[in-house]
Amino acid sequence: MEPPVVLISGKHSFLIEKFEGKLHTHSGILDLSVLGERNFGDEIETHLGEKFKIMPFKPPDFFKHFKRGSTPIMPKDIGAIIAYTGMSPDSLILDAGTGSGMMAAYLSYFNKYGEVVTVEKRRDFAKIARNNFKLARLKNIHQITGDLIFVADGFKKEFDLIVLDMKGDIDFISRAKDILRISGYIAVYNPYFEATKRVYNTMIKEDFREVQAFEILRTDLEFKRVGTRPVTRVWHTGFIVIGRNS
Repeated sequence: MEPPVVLISGKHSFLIEKFEGKLHTHSGILDLSVLGERNFGDEIETHLGEKFKIMPFKPPDFFKHFKRGSTPIMPKDIGAIIAYTGMSPDSLILDAGTGSGMMAAYLSYFNKYGEVVTVEKRRDFAKIARNNFKLARLKNIHQITGDLIFVADGFKKEFDLIVLDMKGDIDFISRAKDILRISGYIAVYNPYFEATKRVYNTMIKEDFREVQAFEILRTDLEFKRVGTRPVTRVWHTGFIVIGRNS
């Protein structure tokens, strides 16, 4: 077993990048040096007797433990994009803008035999994402720092999927047709109704097929002795517009 690993106790979760030193938690101190002698599924105890389960660092942990420089796309929306675009594990994918790298990381993990090219205009965000990719040991991501409109002129291959989460998304939609394979998909994420409508209309104008715009809502359930009820901490996150190249 090698780092990084995740230590879990109830609702508390800690990402451990090195097996050394002490970790001060809400329920006592953990000696991290013992992790080198343990396996996934084992438990370690704080000095107060609180037990933490040792688990591998997996995609569900990305959203909890990646460092952030911008608001990331939520896992529910990432899952919808993957499902509705039929992404295969050997795809060539373009992701822009990278932000903290959440979208690119999930695409990379489930695209094990393919490649993800991710473009971010801001250097500070790109640096945060680079460290997140390194932490998750993702090796099939190619990072580019720059303006997508200019960077795309250097792309020679045809992409299977393009994901846009950036300002000026509609300015790139016509260009996307030139670098998408026939039957390749474009997915655009945006938090506002008006911008989403413009994206939708632009895709129709550019002759994308099967264009659809939607919102994914998640409602968590709270179970108590007196009964069960919904509890939602974040209601709206963003809208997704998906189109298929023809």
